[in-house]
Amino acid sequence: MSEPTVTSAQLKDEGNELFKKQDYVRAIIKYTEAIALDDKNAVLFLDAVDDAHTATEIDPGYVKGWSRLAASRDALADWTNSAHAWQKALDALPKTQLSPAEQKQKDQYTACLNAANGRRNQRIVPLSMSEKAGKFPWQVATDMLPELRRAGHAKISSSAWVIASAYDEFNSGVEMMKGMKKTPVPGNPDNFIFHGNTEGLMLLSNGFMRDDRVFHINQPNWIEMYNQQVCFEGTARKAWDSEGLEAIKDLAQKRLKENGWDDVRPALAVTVRAWIMRAGLEGGLREQPQAGVEYYRRALDLVEWGRTIWKDVPKSSRGAIFEHSFLIGVRSLYLKMFMNAYTDDPGLNSKFPLEQLKEEAEDLLKEADIALRTRGGEPVDPGFISSFIAYPAGLGHALLGFYHAQSARYTSNPVERMLSYVKASGEYTTASSKYAEDDELRAWYLNCTLDCMRNAGVPVDNFLMVAFGLRETVPKMKKIWAISELAMGGRDQKIQANLDRADELMKRVADKTLTLQDPVPL
Repeated sequence: MSEPTVTSAQLKDEGNELFKKQDYVRAIIKYTEAIALDDKNAVLFLDAVDDAHTATEIDPGYVKGWSRLAASRDALADWTNSAHAWQKALDALPKTQLSPAEQKQKDQYTACLNAANGRRNQRIVPLSMSEKAGKFPWQVATDMLPELRRAGHAKISSSAWVIASAYDEFNSGVEMMKGMKKTPVPGNPDNFIFHGNTEGLMLLSNGFMRDDRVFHINQPNWIEMYNQQVCFEGTARKAWDSEGLEAIKDLAQKRLKENGWDDVRPALAVTVRAWIMRAGLEGGLREQPQAGVEYYRRALDLVEWGRTIWKDVPKSSRGAIFEHSFLIGVRSLYLKMFMNAYTDDPGLNSKFPLEQLKEEAEDLLKEADIALRTRGGEPVDPGFISSFIAYPAGLGHALLGFYHAQSARYTSNPVERMLSYVKASGEYTTASSKYAEDDELRAWYLNCTLDCMRNAGVPVDNFLMVAFGLRETVPKMKKIWAISELAMGGRDQKIQANLDRADELMKRVADKTLTLQDPVPL
């Protein structure tokens, strides 16, 4: 005889009763079981499900409870609550006659408190959504889609497909964050029930991986909403936040044996996607690319590990995070952040060595080539191939261009320096060709080509040919990418400087003070 079916509502009600009895551990189990049955609209009691948080409510002097709570807030980049919890952990320690172990705790908690306060006070400068500046790329691209669809295959390579698709997913994730509802518990107004959707992080990270230029903050409480969403999903899916990478691998395999893929798949997905988004926040908004590299590296490690040990497990079981396209997306983000970290710490003794960047850029090119040759017949939107095959290949070549251009700075041999710049210009030219003709990166990498050509002293004729291509690309770029982070960083002025230089060279060729075979003067 079969067992009667238990509904999500029944499990939630049982959890509520257990909570009233202060049986928090069993209440957590009931809530998460309910979520497993109804995972599209989970209802969680977030202030009760964190055992460390509950422990500090029951015993405010519980040092370990406060330190665990602080560490979990650190994992969420929730610096305000992290600082509060570290201070509470310090307050719970004896004031005098500390043992050596307690003194060690005090020193550690003090350092963590100072770090949290420092991060909390960092100024975040979001990409402003002022309509006075004009439309952002995703807005222009979305307006263009009806025309592109009518044009069919002739317009299949436009960057509008890429950024519009990225925005569609990213914005859907933001809307889910905004839809989180917080209501007081009946009879217990100091605590709250949260109603939300457990797919917000998936959509945010999908959009971000399609094209990280889509990231923007358009309201003052965005970070607060994001932290709440991550906490909500992490609790709902029983994700890992403070455990080490190797511990997570062991725990995931143990849970898989005990509970199966339906339990482990969403836990791993939330864990990895939270790392991806945190890497972007740390390296982007907080301008700490070193931290960003570490979170991307952690995500990359876990994805590569899972693809290896579960290589024969279908996507429907192991999940999308172990797909080849996902791996390429994470590797692309990681390498961009690695390059930014090198720029912050340049030189031959950098903690982010150029040789490592070169090797991993070559790995990315291999991955993109494999993806192109082995792609199945699964239908995808027009922007997908650009986001996960063509553009990563362009990035790989651009990173090799960066490698050669930087290497040229650290050689005293003029011939080697010239050859490095020649190699860099070739890589940047190839990189440019991988992007749609109306993408700003097509123009930008052509401009990088011109910079390297000047330093290499190539013939004027070669320089003018690339400049001609750049001049044709700029108006197409500006239709979509008039406003972007790259534009705000001086993109157009730098491009114009090289175009002006090309005009000057043409004048000198015309008045015979230069020939087309002469090297471009610096």
